[in-house]
Amino acid sequence: MATGGVGKRYAIALFNAALAEDLLDQVHGDVTSFDKLLEGEVGFRRFMLSGRVTSEEKRDLVMKALGDRASGLFIKFALLLIDKKRTASFGDIARAFVSLYEDYKGVVEVRVVTAIPLDSELERKAKEVVERRTGKKVKLEKRVEPGIVGGMIMFIENQVFDGSIRNRLGDLGTALYETRVHLADQS
Repeated sequence: MATGGVGKRYAIALFNAALAEDLLDQVHGDVTSFDKLLEGEVGFRRFMLSGRVTSEEKRDLVMKALGDRASGLFIKFALLLIDKKRTASFGDIARAFVSLYEDYKGVVEVRVVTAIPLDSELERKAKEVVERRTGKKVKLEKRVEPGIVGGMIMFIENQVFDGSIRNRLGDLGTALYETRVHLADQS
């Protein structure tokens, strides 16, 4: 898990509470929705992070904004963050929570870098291969980077599979150089 410290501790506490109350999927949705709200709505973010706004005003807004849309557990958690003045840590908490959730659900995040956007058929095949090899469900994050020339680079957990043409050209250059040096040594 990439995040640590306070974010991780709060995420673990929320994860365990959601698991104990059999609300894990709902709380996961609440966490991701609230994180998107904080990131996407600049005015809301400023309000929640402002030192000039009282905790009571923040609590009132959260109650009005979330109301019946979020689980009671998540609302209590959000109010706790306000009381402990930890709303600025919510992004870290959300990332850590999602990581715990995905580990628990057997989901692996796979980052794929290609020179051009993947078509749906190639995306489906890449997912199938990774799911077969890892035994986990795949959450695919795609990025286009023309500098790799062609092929693809896959980042799966702590492994990198570089099938890019840029990498193959580099390997070919190294092999040619080594052959040239080897031939020069024999002369």
